[in-house]
Amino acid sequence: MNNKLVALILAMRLPFLLLTCSVILLSIAAALATGVDIKLMDAVLVMSGALAAHISVNLLNEYQDFQSGLDALTSKTPFSGGSGALIARPSAAKLIAKMTVLFLGITISIGLYFTLSVGFPLLAIGIVGVAIIVLYTQWLNKQAILCLIACGFAFGPLMVLGAYFVLSGTINATILSVSLVPFFLTNNLLLINQFPDIAPDKSVGRNNFPIKYGINISLYVYFVFVLLAMITTCFILLKLKLAMISYVTLLPMLIALVVVLRLKLNNTVMTNIITAMAVSVMSAVLSPLLLALAIYLT
Repeated sequence: MNNKLVALILAMRLPFLLLTCSVILLSIAAALATGVDIKLMDAVLVMSGALAAHISVNLLNEYQDFQSGLDALTSKTPFSGGSGALIARPSAAKLIAKMTVLFLGITISIGLYFTLSVGFPLLAIGIVGVAIIVLYTQWLNKQAILCLIACGFAFGPLMVLGAYFVLSGTINATILSVSLVPFFLTNNLLLINQFPDIAPDKSVGRNNFPIKYGINISLYVYFVFVLLAMITTCFILLKLKLAMISYVTLLPMLIALVVVLRLKLNNTVMTNIITAMAVSVMSAVLSPLLLALAIYLT
């Protein structure tokens, strides 16, 4: 296979796209549960637009980290530090830059199509989403609080509400509460993934939450976010009067909470950071998926 194509595929970070699939399926399930007659093409376009947005931000992050020199400084893990695709194949940089624009263009095109067909409130959601994609690496990573909540806001309220509005034409209090679950869990996913890269991130001028406030305070925020996600999930399950089996949705969050808390109490978070990141990924991906299933089977 062509080296540039290999670099492109690696830079897309395809396994990470499971998060987008999980979140969009949550929106689809919520729409179906309210009796919305979803057109298959609309569902496909919503998923395609969301995946294109996620791919574009992954590619842009890879390209900008390579250009800044950060990519050469980070230690690669399955969950952080970038793919290393451009370190191994620097000649692919221009291709990745072009594909970033292409996938962002696909996202914008699908968004404009739905804006014209469904309504202009979607335009505000789209503008904020594109701004996060474009500004995340170069600007948001220097603003500790904004960096802490930016990805969660994109995958939670923006993606969930945007997809639900496209499919149903409305937004209500229930779907707003549903969107908070991926908000809290995605915040945690990105927060803990920043731990191994504190030194290299700081060396290139970043000032994310762990850099500014340290690992201990970041872990307290992590625990608060997990608890808020669990409380929000319980509220949703109770409000929708779902069966007791639906509370299995809490299991991935509970596992993440217990594992990371135990590591914190033993002062071994950094020596077991892969484990901490793995349970955070599991929580962020599986919890919205289980919640989607619970809502759909209502």
